[in-house]
Amino acid sequence: MKKILLLLTGMFGIASFAQQYELPAQASREQQVKHLLFTLSYHEGYELASWVAWQLTPEQAKATGIFKEKYTADPLVTTGTSEPKDYKDAGFIIAQLAPAADMFTSQQAVEETFLMSNVVPQKPAFNKYIWKTNEKLIREWAKEGHTLYVVAGPVLADAPFGTFGGNKVSIPVRYYKAVLDADGTRAIGFVFRNNVSTGTPKSFAVSIDELEKITGLDFFPQLQDDIENEVESSKDFGKWNFQALEQ
Repeated sequence: MKKILLLLTGMFGIASFAQQYELPAQASREQQVKHLLFTLSYHEGYELASWVAWQLTPEQAKATGIFKEKYTADPLVTTGTSEPKDYKDAGFIIAQLAPAADMFTSQQAVEETFLMSNVVPQKPAFNKYIWKTNEKLIREWAKEGHTLYVVAGPVLADAPFGTFGGNKVSIPVRYYKAVLDADGTRAIGFVFRNNVSTGTPKSFAVSIDELEKITGLDFFPQLQDDIENEVESSKDFGKWNFQALEQ
């Protein structure tokens, strides 16, 4: 199948693309904020991003580095974000949507993943055993030589939620991921409950069409209609190497 984009390499080695196919359709009451290597849509009513989207190249997936966890408010969010002190004694960890480990090609991008606009409250066991495993699996898929478009966020359609902290941060019940291969041949979604700590990555897989019904979001709207209809309806999860973490 003909590739749906042209990969362009900038003079500093940071990949850029003709179109940002990873961006979901924008909601009218949310603020879209673009950082160096990821873009997010912030919903002030929940003090959370409804989605964070980024492109994961093989080079990014293979890059290594170190980072210091230093969370700060996002100055680009005009309504203000939550603050680290909101999480004190809340029973949740500060979890990243776009992970720092996907951004080691740029120190600035790594630091931006620690902005509070890119974080959500997650149960420690869920984050450690389910969320992080899924992050590692997606990086392994990119290492196989595929540029991937990734979208992650809380399922805000589950509202109303409980809240915590002075900024009344919402506590999502479920989280999701959407992944599209840049060659337009395959896509996959995931839905996770915040209170689970066991299960194989494949057990959480859904089609993008199913994910759109669950979240109310329109993923990958810039795709050509025929490609979008084909990949978003597919449940052929055999196209994805779920044994990648075992190799």
